[in-house]
Amino acid sequence: MAMLSVLTGGKLPTFKRTTRRSARRKVLLSRLAPMFTVLTLSTLALTAAVTHFSHEAPLERVSSRRSLYEYEEGVCDSYLTTHYTYLAVALLAWGIFYMFWGLAIVCDDYFVTSLEDISESLNLSPDVAGATFMAAGSSAPELFTSLMGIFAVKNDVGIGTIVGSAVFNLCCIIGGTALFTPITLTIDWKPITRDSFFYAISIGAMIQVLRDGAVTLIESLVLVIFYVLYVVFMYYNPQFMSCLSRIAGENVAQKLEDEEEKKEEARDDDDDDEETPIAKAIAKPLEIALLATIPDCSKPHNKNRYLLTFMMSIVWIGVLSYFMVTWASKLGCLWHVHPAIMGVTVLAAGTSVPDAIGSLLVARDGQGDMAVSNAIGSNVFDILLGLGLPWSLSCIAYGIPVAVDAENLEPMSIILFSTLAAVYGVTIFSGFKLTKCVGAIFFSFYFLFVAYNLMHEFGHISF
Repeated sequence: MAMLSVLTGGKLPTFKRTTRRSARRKVLLSRLAPMFTVLTLSTLALTAAVTHFSHEAPLERVSSRRSLYEYEEGVCDSYLTTHYTYLAVALLAWGIFYMFWGLAIVCDDYFVTSLEDISESLNLSPDVAGATFMAAGSSAPELFTSLMGIFAVKNDVGIGTIVGSAVFNLCCIIGGTALFTPITLTIDWKPITRDSFFYAISIGAMIQVLRDGAVTLIESLVLVIFYVLYVVFMYYNPQFMSCLSRIAGENVAQKLEDEEEKKEEARDDDDDDEETPIAKAIAKPLEIALLATIPDCSKPHNKNRYLLTFMMSIVWIGVLSYFMVTWASKLGCLWHVHPAIMGVTVLAAGTSVPDAIGSLLVARDGQGDMAVSNAIGSNVFDILLGLGLPWSLSCIAYGIPVAVDAENLEPMSIILFSTLAAVYGVTIFSGFKLTKCVGAIFFSFYFLFVAYNLMHEFGHISF
């Protein structure tokens, strides 16, 4: 616990859940799970149609996706998929649906609950908790994937998933927070500005490291050091936020009162929701398995075991994410979707599902700052630690620089910076209010990104 205290300091209000762990969250999950499954199937069907009717095949490129989420030709070849294709599609679709539901339950009943206790113990403000512990926890499976890629199958750690996930995090997580929260969330300009600043630095550092196509030990350690500095800055976040508030002439007491009113409004809007018997029956096996392996720190006798709850939640998030993305890959293979297209659509978005669920859950508690900070903080974690640490260990283990695919570095940098600028600009223009219109605009940004990648993969555009 002493090591964790690096993030403490200041007297800003800590993250406290204002709504009950009951039916209204389960209703949210029962709505989102089928919506995500339909979206996944629709995306696969669309890309399959584009592949089928296009006169040109996707250009062959060296894959830069991470090894755990790789899907190559032939992974769908089995007795079931060959002789009972329609049954296989139905089972895979159900599996994706069920894994998403499992992720939602883990995040709802355990992950977010442990974050509350960690935040209370360390006196963290919601935005700091979202940008650090929540972002690191929901992105930890991607870090483990990178490490496995180096030491298990000895593959280079790529950057393709980073780009796709980064755009998804900014556009779809923040956009989904706006669309699926029953109230209009007003976010503080200071945390999103702080996180956007560090994210821009992360992008710049990554681009500089990748320019020559090889990552040395010094360069990879620089990324790790940058993340350490980011965490150290969070130690002084309360003082920094207070200073900015004084400079801006903000009434902190009035602002806290307004935030509490928003949280109360969010609770009132969902109090009448009830979980259906079918939803209860579907979720029961998952709940039994999770309860048997993760201590419920919301119970008095497990109150001090929140760190174990946090760690076991991360393990389950990794397992469920792996199967969900693997089965989506098999669906793509069955429908003859090219691996490169899968990499920039379903697979890239699939790795960010835990971040999306966590943000949506806390947003419906009225914690808009925490939801947004989690989305941007996850990108900072993925770039600085998700790439920097595996690259560092690879250089140490093998004694040579890590070779990376830097062919598309220029368009990648433009996409990352322009997406950040667009999201931040729209947020400023809206007066830092996450309205339904803002959410729709953010989703349109992501669809433009997917369209660009489809056209790029088929050679219709060269940039």
